Amino acid sequence: MKNWKGWRLIGAGGMSMLTVLFIVIWQAVAKQTNTLNQVMERLSELEQKPQTSSSRLLGEQLHSLQIRLNNQGERLNELIEQQRQITKPQKEYIHSQSDPWRMQPEPPATPSAPGLSP
Repeated sequence: MKNWKGWRLIGAGGMSMLTVLFIVIWQAVAKQTNTLNQVMERLSELEQKPQTSSSRLLGEQLHSLQIRLNNQGERLNELIEQQRQITKPQKEYIHSQSDPWRMQPEPPATPSAPGLSP
């Protein structure tokens, strides 16, 4: 068994198998590293994207609120003007009636009581 030539075949085959295994592992690690780098890049893009979307969304909401505020202001001005138009005739009426509301002098008191003759 000492001189058996099969040991050389096993050694040569084992060495080639180890070489192939090393190359396969090396390629798997390279592929995994590449995939990890792509995931990290995508994560970085996603982290930046919500900030942009969030800023855009906040801008749209601000614009919408400004429009609503302007519309409410215009509506309030219209209501104030309507109220002025409604109360104007009332104020004019009250002002025109202010003279009759003055206190009239009381008629002079009569010295005789009713039913008594002087």
